[in-house]
Amino acid sequence: MAIQNVPTLRHILLDAAVAGDKASYSSKDGPLSDEELDAIAAKLNLGRWNMYGAVYGPEPIRRVLLDTLRSAFLSIPGPKFYFPEDRNEPHSVLKARDKTLQGISSLDELRWISWLPNGAHLFFSPIAKISGSDACLQYQVTKRRFAEAGLDFMGTFAIGMREMHHIVCVVFNREDQRQRVKARWMIRQLIRDCGWGEYRTHLALMDQIAATYNFSDNAQMKLNETIKNALDPNRILAPGKNGIWPQCYDKKAWVLEEEEEEEEEEKEKRASAAAARDPLFGGLTPISPRD
Repeated sequence: MAIQNVPTLRHILLDAAVAGDKASYSSKDGPLSDEELDAIAAKLNLGRWNMYGAVYGPEPIRRVLLDTLRSAFLSIPGPKFYFPEDRNEPHSVLKARDKTLQGISSLDELRWISWLPNGAHLFFSPIAKISGSDACLQYQVTKRRFAEAGLDFMGTFAIGMREMHHIVCVVFNREDQRQRVKARWMIRQLIRDCGWGEYRTHLALMDQIAATYNFSDNAQMKLNETIKNALDPNRILAPGKNGIWPQCYDKKAWVLEEEEEEEEEEKEKRASAAAARDPLFGGLTPISPRD
């Protein structure tokens, strides 16, 4: 194995968002076009997709591994190789990855969350076999849904020993009610689109993700529930985690459905409007817990 540790293939916007927010590249509200992505890549001296990896061991071994990698990638027209010392930008993803792949923590790589004002995120993280055609399909499907939601696609493919997982980063303005609804709609629609299993997800999506593992009349879920009920008869250990509910629970009453999320958004909107009209507030904007 020439590339030791897990290599990642990152979309240009994931790296661009580390270097600056969207406003630093464009005044556009909607998703950036392919031409705009190419311009950003040229500005940052990066590709539309950028791969990060690491080699380990004594210097002679690392040199042989790097020569092997160069030989393989130079068979593709136009590749560029960079080492951490080759990049001098203020917020270098390569330098952040260099630390991460040595086990040194860094927050720099998470700057992409600030791509939009009041940045928040959801992850869509499907798994697939290590295949170019599978990667292209996942990219095309997710990119189309991002466009429909009016958001910019960001994502990275992480290539493991036996599988590939695609970490799709849904960045939205948490103070924008429309963007919140669109982000949740999009991620639920992506789960429905192809039935891809995910290796991790958010609490609100766990039941929907668990339902994608429904082979043989939900055999896996039946096993999980049997084990859950045997080990936790008092139903006190994270009921509903990973979609596994105790038998005494009315599962349908507890599962957070998309319609309920939208109702909560409407309740919050009406409450904010009512508070703004309340003379007690004197026209001031109500303070949220996040403030």
